[in-house]
Amino acid sequence: MKYFFRSLALAAFTLFIICSMKITVSAAGNLPANTPVWFDAEYYATAYPDVYAAFKPNLAQYGGFDAAMWFHYRNCGAAEGRKPAASEQWFDAAYYASAYPDVAAVYGTDANALFGHYIALGRSELRRPNASYVHTLDKDGNPTGANPSAPAAPSATETTAAPSAAANVPAEGTYAATGVAFNGSPYLVLVDRTTNICNVLTVGSDGTYCQLIRSMLCSTGRAGHGTPAGAFTIYEHTAGGGWVYMADGTWAVWGMRFRTGGYMFHSVCFANKGDLTPIPEEVAALGSRASLGCVRLSVDDAMWLYNTVPDGTMVIIGN
Repeated sequence: MKYFFRSLALAAFTLFIICSMKITVSAAGNLPANTPVWFDAEYYATAYPDVYAAFKPNLAQYGGFDAAMWFHYRNCGAAEGRKPAASEQWFDAAYYASAYPDVAAVYGTDANALFGHYIALGRSELRRPNASYVHTLDKDGNPTGANPSAPAAPSATETTAAPSAAANVPAEGTYAATGVAFNGSPYLVLVDRTTNICNVLTVGSDGTYCQLIRSMLCSTGRAGHGTPAGAFTIYEHTAGGGWVYMADGTWAVWGMRFRTGGYMFHSVCFANKGDLTPIPEEVAALGSRASLGCVRLSVDDAMWLYNTVPDGTMVIIGN
């Protein structure tokens, strides 16, 4: 029992230390009580892992992840000189409404309403608060290893018109017989080098990978740089999904290696590390053989694949 009261006393003392700063910080900065749109809780948690580690076991008692990080910044972090976000404009309401019309249809274009959606749902769905945001926490709230102080990753919404080959992409949520029995992995990735379509399937009621959950245009290897056919396994997600240097001097993000020799899934390429938009010709080439042997995807699709399929996932490349 004495250990219980000792732990209780320690918790109370810690809370006193945190809260004792509240009056000074609030008076000096006149900070709002609720999380404002200029505070990036994900950035704050990743930039200051000591704070995240201290609050993670008890997020609920502070009102959730965002409220907990804001509680610390408002009462301690501001006085300690910690940064609240990578930039003041990190949440771009106009971008968020444009990129996610399903959200705008319900929440309109009001910045605070859209920010409320992002906090409640958007982050866990890996939606981006601005066009060049890289998530430093995954959908389960675990650190990905991405550096929040590094230049932001490129936009996941390309402005280039979608290629006409998109009409060939099969409808998602449909039955697609593969005959591949469940092997312990939740997903199977199929790449067709003729149609340049990448399908991700999960296990159906018959015990095979037959339930299509996402179908994406891709680019496989062009003449002289063929993507190898066969069965492979994703064995490495590049650190944080960050920048990867390509053999032709370009850069890509969201890399996943599936075969030695440099073969990987990754986004369409960017001319320079830190660019906000990919090379337009590569975006337009999705749906055709255009790569140096890797499987290129749109930035959006590459990010989804990176955050969805784990190492150990089987990849079958055919045709």
